[in-house]
Amino acid sequence: MHYKRLLALIDSVSSHLSVGLDVGADFTWMSIALPNGSFTGKPFKIVHSDPGSRDLAVAKIKEAQETYSLKSRCFLESTGIYHIPLLCFLRDKGFDCSVINPIITKNSTNINIRKLHNDKFDSKKAALVGLNVSL
Repeated sequence: MHYKRLLALIDSVSSHLSVGLDVGADFTWMSIALPNGSFTGKPFKIVHSDPGSRDLAVAKIKEAQETYSLKSRCFLESTGIYHIPLLCFLRDKGFDCSVINPIITKNSTNINIRKLHNDKFDSKKAALVGLNVSL
């Protein structure tokens, strides 16, 4: 009986970095959350038309993986068709990626007391949604 409880407890703890990506037409904001819900740094802006910007985003994710000895999972908010090129790029680089409905992101966290809405904040919310072990 204790063994089953221990397994359930282990399964309930997130053991990955969660990369939240709020995708727009021209750029994307990226935030990286640790399993405890804190963030590795400030949100990073990825400019879609700049290959260097995309490569720097990949480098930031890999640096966080090495620093914290954790694998990462990327969560992109579905934004029309705008998320598709970035999704394919990240998958080609070997990252585990999922597309999430923006309604889930909006309704999932209660960290927005003052009704703040901006893309940086949305990338943080997407990262926090990604820490949910049921995803």
